[in-house]
Amino acid sequence: METKKQKNKGKLIVLMVIIAFGSFAVFNIYKFKTQKIKSVKTNEKIMVYVEKSKVKNLKWILHLTGNICAWKQVNVFSKVPGEIIKQIYVDKGDYLKKGDLIASLENETVIAKIEEAEAGVESAAVGLKQAYTKKKVLEKDFVRLNILYKENAIARQKLDHLEAEHDAASENMTLAKANIKRYKATVKQLKIHLKNHTISAPISGYVSAKYIDEGSMSNPAQPIIRISEEKKLKIIATVTEKEFKHIKMGMTATIRVDSFPNKSFNGNISIINPSIDPATRTGEFEIYLKNDNRVLKPGMFAKVDLLLGENQATVIHRDAILRLPATGNYYVFTIKNNKAIQNNIKIGISQDNYVEVIDGLSSGLSVVISGHNRLYEGAVVEIQNAQKISASNGEEI
Repeated sequence: METKKQKNKGKLIVLMVIIAFGSFAVFNIYKFKTQKIKSVKTNEKIMVYVEKSKVKNLKWILHLTGNICAWKQVNVFSKVPGEIIKQIYVDKGDYLKKGDLIASLENETVIAKIEEAEAGVESAAVGLKQAYTKKKVLEKDFVRLNILYKENAIARQKLDHLEAEHDAASENMTLAKANIKRYKATVKQLKIHLKNHTISAPISGYVSAKYIDEGSMSNPAQPIIRISEEKKLKIIATVTEKEFKHIKMGMTATIRVDSFPNKSFNGNISIINPSIDPATRTGEFEIYLKNDNRVLKPGMFAKVDLLLGENQATVIHRDAILRLPATGNYYVFTIKNNKAIQNNIKIGISQDNYVEVIDGLSSGLSVVISGHNRLYEGAVVEIQNAQKISASNGEEI
């Protein structure tokens, strides 16, 4: 019985030894293959293209957008309510000078009232003349009767009666003068009212909208036309609080519109709002531009470029820049002794195909611009354009 147990125990030991040797053999084979792959990977050369970092004059250009507006734009209203618009003399697209006639309202009632008030002036003037004449006659009579009274030729009552008539004539003169003044004021007021029955252009410009037609009732709350000064235009733009301090009066702005993709227009900053909007933390300013040929139209969407300054900076091609997905930090690969080196960088402004490097890179280094998707720190590379001349900077890289 023990012999059988000993035999089973021996078989178990042999089996365990076989399994151990088998596992060791498999591990060695795996290790061999892994080392072989690693060796192959280490010896692999990754093909890359490079371009040297360099010092370049960069223009600090601020790219903005805005709507083109008329320099001046006025809705023209009637001051008189409830009158029929008898005639409108202009239409959309017409050019008006300041003071040109736009429309006229029915004015017969006002003219009749003016004639009535003028008649009142004439009547009051006649009354004044009559009162003046009577007063002069009474003054002469008073002198003559006063002599007779002193001689006891007439009674005092007759003299008193004459004095009362003289005072009444003076009062009539005063009343007549007041009536003349009142009627003249009425005439003046009515003539102003009559003048408001003709509507004139308050500014020079083009009729950009017409709201009502002849025969409509005048309404001070409803405009008749809109006049736009389009020979001079403006763009109202905003910038961040950080950039606002660089905005200066007279700065030249380059304007482009979709209607003329191959043409640019120049304007100048003419108004700068002195304060920052606390709600948006932005500053507002206005760009004025000439439009003598009226190519540009109010309402157009404009792209605005502002040159804020120019300075020397180390730059690299934008294709060289990579970004870490976890942190969002920027980095590039440079090449030294045919090996890749990862450089973390901070970038600034961009111009054309180049980006400013604020920190993390000096000029004159070979920076990978193509093939960096397979690179890692210490990877062996082969530079494909090592002996070629860079078309962008004229230097050997």
